[in-house]
Amino acid sequence: MVDRSIDHPLQPKRRWFLKTALAIGAVGSALGALVYWHRGMNGSKLTEHGREVIRGLTIGYVGPMLPKDAAEREATLSTHLQNVETMLNGMPGVLQVELSALIGLLGNYPTRKMLTGMGASWASATDDEIAQALETMRLNPLPSTRLTYQVMRGVILLSFFSNSTNWHLTGYPGPVQI
Repeated sequence: MVDRSIDHPLQPKRRWFLKTALAIGAVGSALGALVYWHRGMNGSKLTEHGREVIRGLTIGYVGPMLPKDAAEREATLSTHLQNVETMLNGMPGVLQVELSALIGLLGNYPTRKMLTGMGASWASATDDEIAQALETMRLNPLPSTRLTYQVMRGVILLSFFSNSTNWHLTGYPGPVQI
């Protein structure tokens, strides 16, 4: 026989546990579907949402080095997006899937809001909003959010600085002739 006097009212019951597990599973599935729907890459190409995220991150990471003229700035960003796509395609398939998921997380409103605190889309955000979003990620107490910041920073900066046509924007004259 079960002694009901030892049951504590704050002790979770089986039905409560099952309902909670079901709710968490439903929320996780919905977020997973959103990330898949707005994923960063589709095959070997950046999706529209992926291009928007990479463009916004580029403005955030290397914005002061970009040309001030609007037409030159757009041309530089367009070339950079092509270089990022080429770089991502040169990575192993597992890394491509992981980076596509990270870009998808940053492209979706709910997960972007959780990771960066930014409510606006990357395309409509101002330079200051993007800078604040990146600072939020960089200083976040969660290691996974800081890692997301570092990974995306590495991808953007490696692609940007490995392109010799961008060197003049940074003040680097190129390798010294020996």
